[in-house]
Amino acid sequence: MSRNIHTGINPHRRPRNASNAKERVAHAAAVISFLNQAAKDENK
Repeated sequence: MSRNIHTGINPHRRPRNASNAKERVAHAAAVISFLNQAAKDENK
């Protein structure tokens, strides 16, 4: 098993509490949308 499983963003990780789960998913979605936007800018 990899040691660094808890680093980075993983919305599927079992949350310590419910509010953290929603924040993690929202943060992951924000980062993904940001990366997608950056990719679109690169393609211009």
